[in-house]
Amino acid sequence: MKKILALFALLVATLTASAQTEELKNEIGVYYGFGSATNIVSAIGTAFNFDNEDKKGFWGPIGVEYFYHASPVVAVGGMVSLAGCTYSSNSNYKSTYITLMPAVKFHWLHKEHFGMYSMLAAGATFHHAKAGSESKNQVVFMGHVTALGVEFGGPFRGFVEAGFGERGMLTAGVRYKF
Repeated sequence: MKKILALFALLVATLTASAQTEELKNEIGVYYGFGSATNIVSAIGTAFNFDNEDKKGFWGPIGVEYFYHASPVVAVGGMVSLAGCTYSSNSNYKSTYITLMPAVKFHWLHKEHFGMYSMLAAGATFHHAKAGSESKNQVVFMGHVTALGVEFGGPFRGFVEAGFGERGMLTAGVRYKF
């Protein structure tokens, strides 16, 4: 029994040392969120402008992210996302949001095939709204807080997040670590 435990301890130590020397530092991912801040603001802001029979559609955010793992706990990077809403009415209202945000991610549970993290991001949203022949552009401050993110897999990792901001209240996607 002692030999088996010693062999197991040696195997774990070897795998841990090997994993530390081959740590993957970069990751790129794609995601889709539900309930983004811009969609919520659009829904509230336009709810009073159109009657209930109008067809309303919200989509996004659809995004791409990149992170560099500066340590096993901290990753820095950023993301770009696209979201929008449309209304079928006499004015044919359409609103599009492009968001750029630098971010920092804190991994508070980091295993080989499973991890948990929180994230903070802040940046700018470029908003284009068009109603009939009129259009309006503006730039506003935007942010996001991921209270709980869970990722699973190997170099290709799936993830789900719960938070508030421009990534959405619920977000899911895939990442590739290299």
